[in-house]
Amino acid sequence: MISKSVFNLCVKNGLTIAFAESMTGGSLAYEMIKNPGSSKVISGSIIPYSIEQKVNLLNLSEDQINQYSVVSEFVAKQMATSIKSIMKSDIGVGVTGNAGPKKQMNTHNLEAWVAINFKGNITVHKIVFNDLTRLEAIKKTVQITYEMLKECF
Repeated sequence: MISKSVFNLCVKNGLTIAFAESMTGGSLAYEMIKNPGSSKVISGSIIPYSIEQKVNLLNLSEDQINQYSVVSEFVAKQMATSIKSIMKSDIGVGVTGNAGPKKQMNTHNLEAWVAINFKGNITVHKIVFNDLTRLEAIKKTVQITYEMLKECF
């Protein structure tokens, strides 16, 4: 999988990565941790699945989450920036989404927002998957996130 390529790029460049995963439930961290020597690369991972945990573990503002929606570009960026800071990593990844079958409040699609904070630059991507099953949506989000990470190098 592409996660091995990202792992190798991190090792080669001496970079660490941290994940704040809501919708993907730890799948991104799992893909990285499957690689031997992953302790050199992964700083840590948090699965702040609820709004309460996004506030408590990542120090996000509940008012801003409610203003922008928990599934939003804004929240994904905040998650990526916060996890990077908390884990003192070179790269922070934030994923928030709605894999279904029901849609989150204030959302119109089954979708995910992925944000990557890499060297102070934040890359964001929206993924819409109205016709996918829940597991297919999670797998697609993981794949696209690792493609985004690879492009950062």
